Amino acid sequence: MACFTAPLAEALVVSAVTSARKGAAPARNPFVRRLGWLRSMLFGGSFLLAVEHAWHGEITWKYPFLTAVKDGNTADMLHEIATLGVAMAVLITAVWAVMVLVASAREKRAAVAREA
Repeated sequence: MACFTAPLAEALVVSAVTSARKGAAPARNPFVRRLGWLRSMLFGGSFLLAVEHAWHGEITWKYPFLTAVKDGNTADMLHEIATLGVAMAVLITAVWAVMVLVASAREKRAAVAREA
């Protein structure tokens, strides 16, 4: 129904943080340096989920856009956002965190190899 809205909301928050950091000194924290990865993953996943929901007729181009609202299933929709949507956003963020840790470890290993 609307599970893609939770990762989309997180993507908007990450975009705001990234925009607020523009012009700031380069971050030493690898997680802050790679917020762009998280933003891309969240927007990409949300876009693909929105396309899938549109394909199945759960999203329309006419108000109220979400068929669950039109059909009176708003409570079910909010439950889906709170459970599936938040779970997807947390999973995407966890995968991003693992990616950042792996990339940082590889950078450190490459730096040690260059020094030797």
